[in-house]
Amino acid sequence: MGTTRNFSFNRKFKGEKITVKNTTFEFTDNTISEFTDCVFEKCDLSNLNFNKIGIYRSVFKSCKLLGTDFTEGHLQDVQFTENLLTYANFSGSTLKAVRFLENEAKETFFTACNFKNVELLKNQLEAANFWKTALAGIDFSTNQFERMEVTPQLAKNMKISLSQAPFFTSLFGIEII
Repeated sequence: MGTTRNFSFNRKFKGEKITVKNTTFEFTDNTISEFTDCVFEKCDLSNLNFNKIGIYRSVFKSCKLLGTDFTEGHLQDVQFTENLLTYANFSGSTLKAVRFLENEAKETFFTACNFKNVELLKNQLEAANFWKTALAGIDFSTNQFERMEVTPQLAKNMKISLSQAPFFTSLFGIEII
């Protein structure tokens, strides 16, 4: 494993076509404007404020994003792979063509999000919150959870596995005999 480096920048930073590995980030005024065509690998971005940020055509791989705030952001053509996303907050964000693959995303917030072509594959989603987010067409079948928060009316037409069915039947007040 390489040496970990610290990286600081201010709000005027606009990252384009950068690759960052084994780095801990610090922001001088807690927010930036945009990342485009960037790769973040094995970086510590925990508890950072990416509120209202635009992230385009970028990859987060094996990063620590514990408690990272992506609220009201716009993410398009972004991939999150094998990250620690526990307590991350995407509330109020627009996610277009975003793929979440094999992430630890316990108690992550996706509240009141706008999803378009979002893929959730093999993630740990225990107690994740999708309240006020339309989930039609979203496939949860390969993800692991025993409970999560969803708005029942907005869960219509989502895809689940047979092992996940008991959670959803109890949510809708259905009793299996």
